Amino acid sequence: MVAIYLQKTVHEGLWARRMALFFLQLLVLTVLLHRFGTLATPAAINLMAVSIGGLFLAIVVAVVGLIRIWFGGQIGAAQAFTGIAIALIGLAVPLFFLSQYFLLPQLNDVQTTRQPMEFKQLAAMRPADANRVVEPDLAAAEEREKAYPDIRPMELERSVTETFDIVHEAVKRLGWTIVLNEPPAEEPGRIEATNRTMIMGYTDDALIRVTGDDTHAFIDVRSASRYGMHDLGANAEHIRELFAEVKSALEKGEKTGLEQAEPAPKAGTAPQLKKKPVKKRRAKRNRRSQDPPRSQPPAERRGPFGRFPLLSPD
Repeated sequence: MVAIYLQKTVHEGLWARRMALFFLQLLVLTVLLHRFGTLATPAAINLMAVSIGGLFLAIVVAVVGLIRIWFGGQIGAAQAFTGIAIALIGLAVPLFFLSQYFLLPQLNDVQTTRQPMEFKQLAAMRPADANRVVEPDLAAAEEREKAYPDIRPMELERSVTETFDIVHEAVKRLGWTIVLNEPPAEEPGRIEATNRTMIMGYTDDALIRVTGDDTHAFIDVRSASRYGMHDLGANAEHIRELFAEVKSALEKGEKTGLEQAEPAPKAGTAPQLKKKPVKKRRAKRNRRSQDPPRSQPPAERRGPFGRFPLLSPD
């Protein structure tokens, strides 16, 4: 007789794999529709929260199935481990930003100075459901200085006009969308622009102010998120990117608009050539040509008794 042993399959592993696949696809689809489509930011934030929660739930279900397999001897561990692997793949990037949520202060507006920097154009362009533009209080400024000690005004030993030109070119190279451009005159120079985060495509607003005189200039920047109570360090990174681009332009020695507008040399003026030094050998030859001729010895004739000079008939 042949004994047949029947083993039960734990269904938690199968459901964990299905849940992980579903919420991973939902997460990827949400990112693509928001980054390249027309999905609104509030809806994208809610869908991302649902996807992350579903991936964590898939891990919990898989762990419960593994516990039942350990104590009951059922089969289905492969399905459970597959579900955990898929869920961890989907949580790789969100877990990194989740760590930033606990490590960084809860800020969505970062600026380089405590002095008020007010938006002109972008304040009216924000959607109705976006964050309100308010001036950071003293507590927020202290948290910002503690978390981002490198976020300070940038000082350049250039005129305010040249510095504004450099900043304007740096903003264009970064790909930011400029909505307001006011060169310095009686008031400080001002640039207002929008930029998007690389992965999700969240829109942040930036205000750049350039002050100074003919010898020194200062660059102050304010970056504010339109949505979310926590920027996860994105606004501070925007300011670092701008300052790094300005430093790169200075190191490369790129000409500003004023330097490019300098008048060219007049036509017809040939460059002066340097005179080559006269060689000593040539000078010595010239001196020899100017010396008087040396006296020639009298002519001689060979005779039977040796050589004797030829006498003149006189």
